Amino acid sequence: MIKSDIQDGVARITLNQPDRANALGPALVEALIDGIDEAVAENVHTLVLAGEGKSFCGGLDLSRLAEESDADLAHRLLRIEVLLQKVYRAPCYTVALTHGTISGAGADLAAACIRRVAAERTRFRFPGIRFGVVLGTRRLVELVGARGYRIILEQEMLNAEDALNTGLITDIIEAEAWAALVEDIGSRIGALPGHAVKRVALVGRDEEHCERDMGVLARSLVEPGLRGRVQRYWESALAAAQNRGNAT
Repeated sequence: MIKSDIQDGVARITLNQPDRANALGPALVEALIDGIDEAVAENVHTLVLAGEGKSFCGGLDLSRLAEESDADLAHRLLRIEVLLQKVYRAPCYTVALTHGTISGAGADLAAACIRRVAAERTRFRFPGIRFGVVLGTRRLVELVGARGYRIILEQEMLNAEDALNTGLITDIIEAEAWAALVEDIGSRIGALPGHAVKRVALVGRDEEHCERDMGVLARSLVEPGLRGRVQRYWESALAAAQNRGNAT
């Protein structure tokens, strides 16, 4: 599910389900949670998230939607919020290396990091509102200000330049330079006092915010008909993709 490597105070965790665009299914979410817990237990000063294949993370895995109930989906989304909070509240410098088309919870995963790097052709979208799920909204607004409401409610697709200009990402750097970037970051952060890095990493990332985020998500999930809303969204997304394919 993931590739994990911890060396010299740097944890590199790579989502490794390229055949599914690294979409967040239950097993992948739990593997990421365990990987992050392991990194934190090892007292790393830097945590780097990346993804194999064509995309950093395609969002929520809907490949087994027909087998799921409202309760199943709600539980999955709550566990995704646990994952996002693990990253957001990690006591270290967190870095997302992103590429491809990144959707929903995948974009939220990147947004939870302190430094957010994107390759030039990366695109971000936040479709969760279309099926009534409020996930990651405060963190997005924290990064981009009032534009965050427009991104969510008007369903904007952001390219890398848009994302940089709004503050969703911090850098546009091509993947070929990522290894050198991580090495440089590890050297810089590793030279600092560890206790100070931990304290700075958590500035403004209060546990109270996380509790409110979980509450907002939970309240959005108790509205009846969650699975049906997700199904309708998925069918419309597939139809739109097919239409784009026919047009070309």
